[in-house]
Order: sequence, then C-alpha cells, then structure tokens
Amino acid sequence: MATQSPTRVKPLDKQRILEAAIAYADEHGVGALTMRGIAENLECGVMSLYNHVANKEEMLVGMVDIVAGKIDLPLVDGDWKGALRASAANAHEVLLRHQWAPAQWSLRMPGPARIRYMDSILQVLTKAELKPKLVYSGYHAVTMHIIGFTLQEIGYQQVLDADFDELANKFIKDLAGDFPHMADHVRAHMDDNCDSDEFGFVLDLILDGLERVNVKP
Repeated sequence: MATQSPTRVKPLDKQRILEAAIAYADEHGVGALTMRGIAENLECGVMSLYNHVANKEEMLVGMVDIVAGKIDLPLVDGDWKGALRASAANAHEVLLRHQWAPAQWSLRMPGPARIRYMDSILQVLTKAELKPKLVYSGYHAVTMHIIGFTLQEIGYQQVLDADFDELANKFIKDLAGDFPHMADHVRAHMDDNCDSDEFGFVLDLILDGLERVNVKP
C-alpha cells in the first residue's frame, strides 16, 4: 500500500510575510497589525518572523513598497500629460484598494519600488521639457494630489457611507439658513447629474497649468 506524501508547507520568507500583512491590514486596518497576529495567520511562531522582518516598522515600509509596486509606471515617451494622467488614476485605484496605505505612504521612507515610481514621474516631467523648477514643483503637485485626494475620499467614505442622504438632509434642514452656499453644495452631492471624475478634474488642472506656465517668458 502506497504511503501518502506529506503536504509541503510553503517556506516562510519576507515576501510571504509582507503579503500576509497587507491582506491583514486590508481587512482589519493597519492599527490592528501586530507581529503576533501575522504569525498566527501564517501558522508559525512569532520569532520566525524576526528572521525575515526586524520589526513592525520594517514590515510597514515593505508593505507600502509592495503596494507602490502595483502602480502602473507612466510611459516616458509620447503624450506626457496622458501618461501621467493614466498612471495617477491607476495609483488612485491601487491606493483605494489598500485604504491603510495612503497615510503610511507619507510616514515611511520609500523602498525600491516606490523610488522607481517617483523617478518615473520625474523622468516624464523632465522629458516634457518643463523648466527645472516646474519639474520640482510639478512632481510635488501630482504626488500630493494623488495621496491627499485619496486620503480625503477614504475619510468621506468612512463617515458618509452609513447613510449619506440622511446626513445630508439633516445638514440642509439644520444649517441651510446660515450657510446657504454650503447647503447648495450638499444638494449638488445628492444630485446624480453632478457625479463626475473629481480626481481627474483636479489632476487635469495641475497638468494643464504646468504646460501653460512652462511656455510663459
């Protein structure tokens, strides 16, 4: 009678640990992330993790870098605004899938994948023949828009997803007399006809502005 071969256990390595940590943070939030919790998910001893990841800080740096590596890099040649627009939109989508990541992005030193992403943006802006000062400022404008807009969108989702219409109607009823312009803005949020790509709208203002300022004497 043939004996059944034992199930092969996938070896523990840094990539596997970081992927498990990302999945955990996606489900529970980064505040709940602990070395012990990841060890339990991986069914290993917590000390085994320290052979690959020194501490939680190193884990978070690696997690952010893996997320950064999922972003499509902008194409360097051709339509520079179109390339940055497509890459930024993809970055926005990636960060929305990992809602803990935007805040950590700003708190952690960049790893290799994130540096590659940052460099690609600078390369596109440089090859667009923008003035050096505009390359510097344009890079910050684009990247801060991506992170800042995504953080705000996530915050709004967490606060308003429960029952936006109920909250909006209460706001209008209680405060419209004192703040009529804000009440009109809230009504616009409730109007399906006003639903648009706000992320892309602001990004286009940034890119069109860089192009316009670059040609001024």
